[in-house]
Amino acid sequence: MANIVNVNFDSNHEGVLKSENAETKVSYKGNGLAPYELFLGGFASCLHATFIGVAKKKKLDFETVSYEIIGEKREEVPTLLKHVQANIVFTGVLEGKQKAIEKSMALAEKYCSISVTISKIAEMEFNISFK
Repeated sequence: MANIVNVNFDSNHEGVLKSENAETKVSYKGNGLAPYELFLGGFASCLHATFIGVAKKKKLDFETVSYEIIGEKREEVPTLLKHVQANIVFTGVLEGKQKAIEKSMALAEKYCSISVTISKIAEMEFNISFK
């Protein structure tokens, strides 16, 4: 199944990204999400979707999870990513289940297609914490 998005830019280079499900503003001037913000958000979403699949199979429970993704690009052209740091915070995880959550996230890192793609060009760092 193909993913299809449409992006239209006006004469001021302000854009709108549309898919079948939603739309968001795209901007280089701070009036919407910038290209790498969209990309890093896609990475977090892919990682989370993959994690959810693993967690459901293992019957792991949690209340919330938040992802802070920090992408650092190289200075030389093309300015590919050089380092990506994922700071992941879970709430509502029983202390005895924290190791299982960490192992499940490690599997998600391994099987998330965007994670695998990024790992081909950048150093990746994952930090998991519990509150």
